[in-house]
Amino acid sequence: MTVTALGISREKKSLGYAVQEVSGENLDKAKDANLVNNLAGKIAGVQVVGNPSGLGGSARVTIRGERSLNIGANQPLFVIDGVPIANGFYGNAGRSYQEVDYGNGAGLVNPDDVESMTVLKGAGATALYGSRGANGVILITTKSGKNTKGIGVTVNSTIMFENALVLPEYQNQYGQGLGGLFEFRDGNGGGTADGVDESWGPSYDGQVLAQFDSPTSNGFRGADVGNLFTSIGPVNLNAQLAARGTVAATPWVAQPDNVKDFFETGALQSHNFAVNGSNDKGDFRLSYTYLNQTGIVPNTDQTRNTLAFSSSYKLSDKLTARAVINYINGDSGNRPSLSYGTENLMYLFNCWLGRNVNMNSLRDYWQAGRVGLNQFNFNYNYHDNPFFNVYENTNGQKYNRIFGYTSLTYQFNENLSFMVRGATDVNDEFRDRRRAYSTQRFQRGSYREENLEVQETNLDVLLSYNKQLSQDFTLGVFTGGNLRKETVNQSDISAPELAVPGIYSLGNSRVALASSSFRSEKRVNSVYATTQLGFRDFLYLDLAGRNDWSSTLPADNWSYFYYSASASAVLSEVMNLSNNSALSFLKVRASVAQTGNDTEPFRLDNVYNPVTPVKGTPSYSESSVLANASLKPEISTSYEGGFDARFFNNRLGLDATYYFTSSRNQILPQALSITSGYSSRIINAGVIENRGVELALNLVPVKTSAFSWDANFNFSVNRSEVKELFKDPITGQEVKSYVMASRYVTIEARVGEQMGDMYGLGFVRVSNNPESPYYDPTGQYVGQIVYNNTGKPLRTTERIKLGNYNPDFLLGINNTFTFKGLSLNVLFDWRQGGEIYSHTQTVGREGGQIIETLEGRANGYDLNVEGNGVVGEGVVQTGEGQFSPNTFELSAREWHSSYTLGRSLVEGVIYDASFVKLREARLAYTIPNRVLGKAPIRDISFSIVGRNLAVWSDVPHVDPETASTAGGTIIPGVESVALPSTRSWGFNLNFKF
Repeated sequence: MTVTALGISREKKSLGYAVQEVSGENLDKAKDANLVNNLAGKIAGVQVVGNPSGLGGSARVTIRGERSLNIGANQPLFVIDGVPIANGFYGNAGRSYQEVDYGNGAGLVNPDDVESMTVLKGAGATALYGSRGANGVILITTKSGKNTKGIGVTVNSTIMFENALVLPEYQNQYGQGLGGLFEFRDGNGGGTADGVDESWGPSYDGQVLAQFDSPTSNGFRGADVGNLFTSIGPVNLNAQLAARGTVAATPWVAQPDNVKDFFETGALQSHNFAVNGSNDKGDFRLSYTYLNQTGIVPNTDQTRNTLAFSSSYKLSDKLTARAVINYINGDSGNRPSLSYGTENLMYLFNCWLGRNVNMNSLRDYWQAGRVGLNQFNFNYNYHDNPFFNVYENTNGQKYNRIFGYTSLTYQFNENLSFMVRGATDVNDEFRDRRRAYSTQRFQRGSYREENLEVQETNLDVLLSYNKQLSQDFTLGVFTGGNLRKETVNQSDISAPELAVPGIYSLGNSRVALASSSFRSEKRVNSVYATTQLGFRDFLYLDLAGRNDWSSTLPADNWSYFYYSASASAVLSEVMNLSNNSALSFLKVRASVAQTGNDTEPFRLDNVYNPVTPVKGTPSYSESSVLANASLKPEISTSYEGGFDARFFNNRLGLDATYYFTSSRNQILPQALSITSGYSSRIINAGVIENRGVELALNLVPVKTSAFSWDANFNFSVNRSEVKELFKDPITGQEVKSYVMASRYVTIEARVGEQMGDMYGLGFVRVSNNPESPYYDPTGQYVGQIVYNNTGKPLRTTERIKLGNYNPDFLLGINNTFTFKGLSLNVLFDWRQGGEIYSHTQTVGREGGQIIETLEGRANGYDLNVEGNGVVGEGVVQTGEGQFSPNTFELSAREWHSSYTLGRSLVEGVIYDASFVKLREARLAYTIPNRVLGKAPIRDISFSIVGRNLAVWSDVPHVDPETASTAGGTIIPGVESVALPSTRSWGFNLNFKF
């Protein structure tokens, strides 16, 4: 049996569509603080990309590719025990703050309470969930006390440790400075290149130089220079430096482990205690889980307390009540900042931290006599001390979340029942962001508070009828309705400057408070029905229909109907297979379905947004997005076919699926000319086609009474093509390209091309096209890069396609070896193809940090010395249709800075994102209960576990499995000086009594 839409249990052989399951025991041993990450490599067609922020950061999940031009709207619906839950990603930035990943809703689900996860992939399986099921559905079934004899107690305890999986390879030959020169005076440009943050300085040749942590004649450190910011107080630099004293010269040496030394060994501990029981009247389960995690970034942490209760009770012979409630209380003193900028640690480490900087010298991060006012640092022009950043500039979070339901089921007779259920999911979250005096972006400090309330309420009714019509026919009919209400309340208030240092309160603002608020409400009413007809346990037909009425669509179009039809035939039931037949089971299946989709609130009529008050008077302006009162619902039509074949008494099994999906009437903003007064307008546009293949292969190569080897392979290929975008019915103007996201590169949908294509400026190359200004009639130099007459590469005038972030295929390989009570499970995750842009490579070259920057300075900076300087490989245009090899030599700094021409030419920093990961390994031993005799403790299992233990990839410096965050959207295929992902290992103990 497997769980399907609406929580209905079905025999898997009767399903006309593909489903896959992951059992709870594969989720609660090798723990990840975000449950969703545990799906990686375990389900065909499912891609999980974690946002590397540590501490249970968000994860982006896609099933069977991307169907929506809204890059943030391609994730599946998560349903717990039949009830949808919110899975929003609510980031916050702006006001000079950077992005912070506070996690997404589904990631908070406690794996200790999960019985199984079932992935419904296609519309044939998800149509009954309405518009929210267009991108697939992940069903989570939680544990209950059913089938427990008496009262039982389960204990599951895990301790994990983690460190950075991939750190950049830095050069350790040259230190901070320019042109081979450096001498520290004030860290602000008063010395020799001491205000510079680049590593084009002197080589480490045993010399001594004045440095930021060198002692001074007055007993201070070199960088104890006093206040340099007039916004904080008076600056008298000469007097301040005299009080500090003369800086002594100290050895100029590389610190090859300075970044590695900053990170700590993170730790996660999770302890679950569950009590369950049942009798002939009902059952119950009460579970408590304590999770505490400290990240690899110092002073980052999270604590999570989860209380789960489920119970059912027969109030009478016909009436049964059931209640499920989950309460989560979370607290984090600090979550790390992300994206490119001074608040992100990797911005400093990967791009600008001099290789001479001793990290231990930065641990005492206040200047002498200036505690609370001025930080101590190696550079005061651009950067914050990393320890100051993590201990003083914190991003706090507190939340309370409650989700669950109560239901009553009345059994009229053995065939007919009626269920009514009320469910809610409430998240109340508080975030505070503190910035201390002398922070680069906030020289007078700041304080910000954000309150976020998200609630979803569902009321369901379901009438169920199941009957054996005859010896040949069975019938199941389910009909019902749903009322859904979603509300979002968000307020954001900040004190841009603090009146008194170190007092973090909105009442301590030196200037007027900055604030914003947002409130929305959405309602969807639905009715649905499904019929299942079975014939002789051989042939099954399912028909389903649903109609939604959405408040976010105009009255003329707010009603939309969709359907699904599927059939399966268990051919092995009618093939009269012998006991010696190689074929054990054979089923073919097919389905067709259609799903609809609505949109966000406030897209029908133009609304007004608050702007900066004028002389204290509240002011508002019209939204820059032009609304559309004639929107239509999005419609997605899907076809699917496949088979399930098993051989040799189920020792070999293959489940194969082919699918095709067409999505039209996409709801999206179309860019407008600024002369219109608007930035964009909301339109219906676009046709996206998805097609793909999924294979799930199960093997049992060896099986004896003492030893077994089980191997599972999950393979998938998906292609998403843009067939149409938009043609204005009045003007005939046609849109051929739509920018889905922009972050260094643009993620664009172009007609005739693939979803996920990445565009940017590339190298100009010699062409064989006579129309090109770089046409070579001889063909001798075609394809080579063209340089200007100073030796710098030329860039294209228009964006060109540079790759696609989607993989060519996904393959998960899971092997389980069992010998008596000992078992070993090893999971490899292979993603082949796709590209990734690396901002670490772009800016790390400019800063002279990474190993590539040794090219051109093998022996210093003198271009007359062999090994110094770089001549770009390619040609220079000497006349129309004439080229000659490039001979212009650039200094190392000029070459690596011009490689991307001021970060605009991105072709050279796009990499093949293929990788293989040792995703999970678990060695477990279960003590046989017979050994325990009559002891009350049973089923003792001890495991050594690990996650993300190794990665094999050609992407330099970073984990290729990464994404960036911008404006509350997770953008795949873009690495923005990301925090390192982590390798974790530890122990798990599980027992019952």
